Amino acid sequence: MANFSLAKSTEKGKEFYQSVVGEIRKTTFPSREDTVGSTGIVFILVIMLSIYLALVDGVFSRIMSAILS
Repeated sequence: MANFSLAKSTEKGKEFYQSVVGEIRKTTFPSREDTVGSTGIVFILVIMLSIYLALVDGVFSRIMSAILS
């Protein structure tokens, strides 16, 4: 009985591995140009958001200073 269970488990493992390999082969990766372009967009957006947050923080800081003084 144990041999049958082990054989069945091993067969399921093989099927799973083959399924994983098949799915990996279907995967497509972005080209270098796509990756560089996306990275550039993210970099620009991070800079813009940082500037915006710095301005908002400055405004709120001045408002709080005016209220507390």
